Amino acid sequence: MGEHRAAALDDIPSDRGLIVELDGRTIGLFRVDGEVHAILNVCPHQGGPVGRGGIFPTTRARVEGGRLIEYLDRDTPVVCCPWHGWEFNLRTGVCTADPSRRVVRYPAEIRGDAVVVTLPDRG
Repeated sequence: MGEHRAAALDDIPSDRGLIVELDGRTIGLFRVDGEVHAILNVCPHQGGPVGRGGIFPTTRARVEGGRLIEYLDRDTPVVCCPWHGWEFNLRTGVCTADPSRRVVRYPAEIRGDAVVVTLPDRG
């Protein structure tokens, strides 16, 4: 495992990812509510640049009194792949439409004003 200083925290926009190259990998960095997330910039659907997608709240629905109520879950941010609209939970990497699919996530943390990402060794 190797730690990499990926970016300054202030360089990561609040509405979309920042693309960085780390150890030969293209990584999307995301900043949401004081957390940082790092994902491989490859959508498992068709290889699209998921790290270039926007950040959105998850769309949810519930039934109340026989009526369908749709709402936005702002506590569960997703990144939306710009190629085909597949959405992935930033905290878990799981696809909202197909839980058997997920993006590759890497541990990321804020240290001072920097974002540090830990990548597995290439084997």
